[in-house]
Amino acid sequence: MIPLLLGRLALGWYFLHAGWGKVSGEVSNGLGSFYRGDSYQRLEPGWLPAFLSAPYGYTLPWVELIFGTGLLLGLFTRVSAAVAALMLFTIGLALLAAGDLFPRHHVLVFFPLAIILWHAGPDRLTLDDIFRQRKTKPEN
Repeated sequence: MIPLLLGRLALGWYFLHAGWGKVSGEVSNGLGSFYRGDSYQRLEPGWLPAFLSAPYGYTLPWVELIFGTGLLLGLFTRVSAAVAALMLFTIGLALLAAGDLFPRHHVLVFFPLAIILWHAGPDRLTLDDIFRQRKTKPEN
């Protein structure tokens, strides 16, 4: 239970921190500034069509922020972990195509962690569990 909590907090903080930085840039520089910026454009694979790449680039900061918060709070834990795993997988593909993934990158650690958290689901130290207990508690 404690290892899952620590893993969930680490992954949640990673995404919340990454998303917050990007969303702050979006607020101060205008919506879509992350997508138009160098950090996204440098890693955007040339083989990915714009109709997929553009929505991903526009929504990534907000998705990182929302699901990072979900992981930190243990709210929609399984969904948050699955979305985190999907984001890490796609980021890993972009890094691999750019030649930046190996020999070491945090995606190589966080992707398996997201899969473990998705598989394990919510534990007793999550808001999911608190809401589940409240829902199943018999009324007097």
